[in-house]
Amino acid sequence: MGSKKNSLSKSTLIRSIQCSKSLYLYKNQYNLRDKPNAVQQQKFDRGHRVGKLAHQLFPGGKDCSPPNPFSYDESVAATRLLVQQQFPVIYEAAFRYNGILAALDMLVLKDGKWYAYEVKSSLRISATYLLDATIQYYVITRSGLPLEDFFIVNINSDYVLSETLEVDQYFKKTSVLHEIQERIPFVEKTIENAIETLSMSTIPEVTIGPHCTKPYPCDFQGYCWKELDKSSIWYLPGISMQEKSALKERGVDMIDQLEITDDLNARQKVIVESYQRQMPYIRKDKLADFLSVIQYPLYYFDVEAFQPAIPIFTGTKPYERMPFLYSLHYKESQESPLQHRDYISPVGTDNRRNFIADFLDATAGQGSILVFNTLMEKGVLFRLASDFPEYKNEIFQRINRIIDIEIPFKEMYYYHPKQEGSFSLKAIGNAMLQRDEFAKGSVKDGEEAMAMYNELFYQPDDAGHPRSLQQLKDYCATDTFVLYEIVEALKRLV
Repeated sequence: MGSKKNSLSKSTLIRSIQCSKSLYLYKNQYNLRDKPNAVQQQKFDRGHRVGKLAHQLFPGGKDCSPPNPFSYDESVAATRLLVQQQFPVIYEAAFRYNGILAALDMLVLKDGKWYAYEVKSSLRISATYLLDATIQYYVITRSGLPLEDFFIVNINSDYVLSETLEVDQYFKKTSVLHEIQERIPFVEKTIENAIETLSMSTIPEVTIGPHCTKPYPCDFQGYCWKELDKSSIWYLPGISMQEKSALKERGVDMIDQLEITDDLNARQKVIVESYQRQMPYIRKDKLADFLSVIQYPLYYFDVEAFQPAIPIFTGTKPYERMPFLYSLHYKESQESPLQHRDYISPVGTDNRRNFIADFLDATAGQGSILVFNTLMEKGVLFRLASDFPEYKNEIFQRINRIIDIEIPFKEMYYYHPKQEGSFSLKAIGNAMLQRDEFAKGSVKDGEEAMAMYNELFYQPDDAGHPRSLQQLKDYCATDTFVLYEIVEALKRLV
């Protein structure tokens, strides 16, 4: 197991637990991997920033980070030397045991004993994080360095930013040594299985299943799912991957093989029947009742927000939703022209007060405020009402006027087979309008919008800011325009 191709790391071992096929492809056909998108890159960058911030818990350390991902031998050697010298704080300490590599965020010497600290940019400690720590502990201790304790360092969800960031309050340090020791036998077995997988001469045969998405979305889905028809049972929504696996074992591969039986819930029955008939499912009576409560003037409303892991504005918490953009298409009456208004916060400033003031001005008076899935918009408005109590009454008045356009689709008053089981605004819009308005823009969804704006904070004075901000505005405007088109299409149905 001396070759780099057959070497293992904590990340590849975690991968092997999820799927042996994924491990094999990663080591042997890396080029088949799905390219990371903007959201994935933003998560990686976020983890890196949080990890760097954690260094302030133990300042003055030596950094053993490799110059590139293929130079960990240098990191291992540098770590070994610093340990021998009993240097008190080592960042990115690297260890290798029996071909397995493990890098640790912080290794700290206190009173002649070594303590391990692994940083996670999360609000809670997951089972996968514990397994991750176990692999690190196994490699470090087996390589000859005893550890007195092992801590996972994660973000304190209760932390509120004052004028300056208090690192010791922002982070929580939790000893997980007991949990690690319980998991050592499992890790040893995992290593055996991974070595066996890498010794294979052909790709392991692993069928699609729950492991494709848990604990992480696999980056070989594009390869494994490429020949999968959209009518496959795997694309049926509202049913767990375990249930789909059970159907597969019974010989049910395609949605059109399903019978409309009591084994399906009401939503699944509609989806299957619509797919098999290739006809929309419409409840005109329910649609008419729903639409009857909508009153002019109509405001089609969408909010975009970002969630910085490290709070950037006084009085905010980690991962708190920070609205930065809204779009509003509106009509005074059925006959009046469709108009548009928006607001975007300048990068680097806390413009929440101006944001809410502008929105309240734009929606003054009466009329229905239409959104698709109220979770974001109502959540943002409730938070703004708490943060800016002078606007509380006006904000609550707007909240009371909100109508959720997701309801007729969620309740299956309307379903189109071209939704392909999705109930997103984009899928519904594409199906009903027979065109993809979102394809015109460079930003494809809300997660990508959030990631783009978040990254702008870490690119001060970037010449591309105006272009990026315009792209975000265009995306949000598309959201509200499609929402308007969907409502008009629903009206025509009744």
